[in-house]
Amino acid sequence: MWDRAILKSNAKLALRGRYWTAFAASLVAMILTGGYSMFTWRYNFSYQQMVRDPNVNFEALMAQSGLINLLAMIGIVYSIFVAFPIVIGMARFFVQNHFGVTQFETTFSGFRQNYFNGVGAMFVTDLFIGLWTLLFIIPGIIKGLEYSLVPFILADNPSIPGSRAREISRIMTNGEKGSIFVLYLSFIGWFLLGSLCLGVGILFVNPYFQATLAELYIFLRDRAIQTNQVNPAELGLIAPAPYVDPANPPVY
Repeated sequence: MWDRAILKSNAKLALRGRYWTAFAASLVAMILTGGYSMFTWRYNFSYQQMVRDPNVNFEALMAQSGLINLLAMIGIVYSIFVAFPIVIGMARFFVQNHFGVTQFETTFSGFRQNYFNGVGAMFVTDLFIGLWTLLFIIPGIIKGLEYSLVPFILADNPSIPGSRAREISRIMTNGEKGSIFVLYLSFIGWFLLGSLCLGVGILFVNPYFQATLAELYIFLRDRAIQTNQVNPAELGLIAPAPYVDPANPPVY
């Protein structure tokens, strides 16, 4: 069994002496994954104002509505092909940071290592979570927790099929979803405190949050391997054993 306090303590140790690199990496990731939403916010706000105006010109309203729909479509494409690889890269960055390997460019490694497999796996995973959320909110939250380790699994092995990544995440989070949810809730106070200075403080809290999630993944990963639920070769931790044809064994 894992303990929130220990995970957070380990996260602080992992960040010691490397915090500012982690801060820069998480800041860039936040900008790239959430920057498009910030860019389109003013257009959405303008559209809402026009809808409430009884004297608004109908053609202008339709033109603004068309622009909003276009921006939404672009946003979906942006999330799939830009944000998803960044999420995988961030997971890889903070897992490697635990072992003392901290390279800023790791943030962008999702674009270099089996890009389309990662994009496809993340898209289908988010689609499943979205469909469950449309059905009912609580099942959607449960599915989100169940698949929360998929980016870390893809970070460990960029070639693993999305279906297997989701299966491994399900194995690792089995019986742990409630505790993981409480772990998330335990950061609410930090994020509320960080939001006091126009939200700038959140930027400083995020590396701590991400490092804690990486600590959780490393613990659950090691436990799944030790209990023979997951083969370490599937996660790229060891080279898979070479295939030996019984009819033609190697000669040494």
